[in-house]
Amino acid sequence: MSTYPNSNGDLPLESYVSALATAPSARRSGVGRTLMSRVEAIVWEAGESVLSLQVDELNGPALQLYRGLGYEVVGRERASTTPSRYGLVSKLLLGGVRERTLLVLQKPRPPAAAEAAEPEVPRGRGVVGRLLPGVRRRLKALKQN
Repeated sequence: MSTYPNSNGDLPLESYVSALATAPSARRSGVGRTLMSRVEAIVWEAGESVLSLQVDELNGPALQLYRGLGYEVVGRERASTTPSRYGLVSKLLLGGVRERTLLVLQKPRPPAAAEAAEPEVPRGRGVVGRLLPGVRRRLKALKQN
């Protein structure tokens, strides 16, 4: 298994969701759940055994979503963020650096995923392209309601 160096020691390389966002008008409508389900299908199809992500411990709605999907907290990390991607601008003009705690969540590959039929995603497309069909269907259904 490959590893990468980290302040906590060498960690295994794994599939990782770096960001998930939905428009405010689409929240609590199933779009986030649909996106994560599609990501999981792709990850399990690729043979990965774990999917990881981080979420701010104060982001209750996101924590509720991930826990509802079977993710468990496996660690905590401190992070420094700024209101701007330009650190000096943030420090001088926008209130400085904000310290926050990120929860590390993981979901192991379910035993059934190893035996499940392939997800209905076209082969040969990037991850985003493979996610879009399910998301588009969900958004279309939302607009009709």
